[in-house]
Amino acid sequence: MRTDDVICPACKAGFRRIELQSQTGSAGEIRCLLCGELLEVVDGSTEVAYRLTVAPEKISNDNC
Repeated sequence: MRTDDVICPACKAGFRRIELQSQTGSAGEIRCLLCGELLEVVDGSTEVAYRLTVAPEKISNDNC
């Protein structure tokens, strides 16, 4: 098992990425759960999962 931390380049949400080399997964795209930005394209040779760990705060421009 391999773990990494990933930050969405668009909304700055933080994710824990877990990869299991002992299991095969599904090929496809992994997108940010909050904004839909592409995080990774996987080929299905391993099982990859993302877990949201840090949600970005919404910034209001009303106080500027």
